[in-house]
Amino acid sequence: MSKFIFQGSSPISEKDFKSHLGSLCQLENIGVLLGAGASAGCGGMTMKGVWLDAISSSTSIVNDLLYFNLITQENITNQDVNVEQLLDQVTQYLSVYKKMAPLNDDSALEFRPVTRLQKILLCLYQSVTKAALLVERESFGNENLGSQEQFKYHRELLEKLISNRQPGQAAPMLFTTNYDLSLEWAAEEIGIQLVNGFSGLHTRTFQPQNFDLSFRNVNAKGEARFGHYHAYLHKLHGSLSWVQEHDSDIKEIPSALAKSRYIDPLLNGEPVYDKQFLIYPGANKYHHTIGFVYGEMFRRFSEFLSKPQTAIFVNGYGFGDYHINRIILGALLNPSLHIVIFYPDLDTISTDTAKLNEAQKCIKKLKSLSLNQITIVGGDYKAYFNSFVKYIPKPVLFPRDTSTQDLVAAINDLVQSGNQI
Repeated sequence: MSKFIFQGSSPISEKDFKSHLGSLCQLENIGVLLGAGASAGCGGMTMKGVWLDAISSSTSIVNDLLYFNLITQENITNQDVNVEQLLDQVTQYLSVYKKMAPLNDDSALEFRPVTRLQKILLCLYQSVTKAALLVERESFGNENLGSQEQFKYHRELLEKLISNRQPGQAAPMLFTTNYDLSLEWAAEEIGIQLVNGFSGLHTRTFQPQNFDLSFRNVNAKGEARFGHYHAYLHKLHGSLSWVQEHDSDIKEIPSALAKSRYIDPLLNGEPVYDKQFLIYPGANKYHHTIGFVYGEMFRRFSEFLSKPQTAIFVNGYGFGDYHINRIILGALLNPSLHIVIFYPDLDTISTDTAKLNEAQKCIKKLKSLSLNQITIVGGDYKAYFNSFVKYIPKPVLFPRDTSTQDLVAAINDLVQSGNQI
């Protein structure tokens, strides 16, 4: 038996696990939930990485945080800083100090509490944004970014999910807490349509009914007409390409425009985060998700998990978001739901509950439930995003050495050579 794969609370062999995955891929509904770890291998950062980037970018942020008692020296020593909670606390402090600030404050502007808190926020927001770029800042917004080697496994994930669907089955559902554009870039490269709730040619606005639409080939006959050319993408916490100014509708814009209008100014030090061009991580983000767009995203997530014959693969998500954990735990009441969790640090979770953080407690609880509908994969690198994608089987009729990208390249070569197909 494997020492890093558990179904319920019992270890299973890697062979049995692969067989189990093959069966799950044939269920009526299949989806994935991706977190920061799923983008770490292609240029992203985990929350720990965001913190380390922030303190390396600003020489004063640590002293300012200590001044306001927002962190302790022990946090700094152990690099145990929850950036989500930190952003929430700084935002709350800033709101209070703005109301308390006297009009005749004679202290230098740079030493005023409001100014110092604003600098902390700006520094943290800059690090969060840099973590979501994935590519060099100068190339963000360029065309064909999805063809880069770093997005190889994102392309492969989409190809496998699409090709495993049988006639009449639902298209794959993608859920992510990430702001980055890895899935969008990968889908564009291999010619897969992503339905993300936004529609419009010149002005793309959010329309929830878009999630009830699908693509099909009108020239196909019989069962072939129900083949899939698309997947559904739900960005639970927003995106670098979503903007909202002055309480207007949330719009989706091209990445190049997002870079010039919002990302570059922010990284250059302008406080454009006031325009809420994305929902930054924070313990208060559940409050933000009550809004129209985010509420709809979470409703769709909960609705998906309640459907019969459903499988969801969780990768790169650290179980640090209480509202998502609550939806997952509640969904276990669905007897035909199967959850496969890839959690690299599974082996390091302490048996002493008092020493566990909230995320680790959630994982330990899921494992202790001893439900066969829950499978957890640990083993450090064996649970990374690339390993997860490799575990997903290709269908029997899908050529093992041929991908959608290879077929597109072959057709282009024929066209360029002047041969007729």
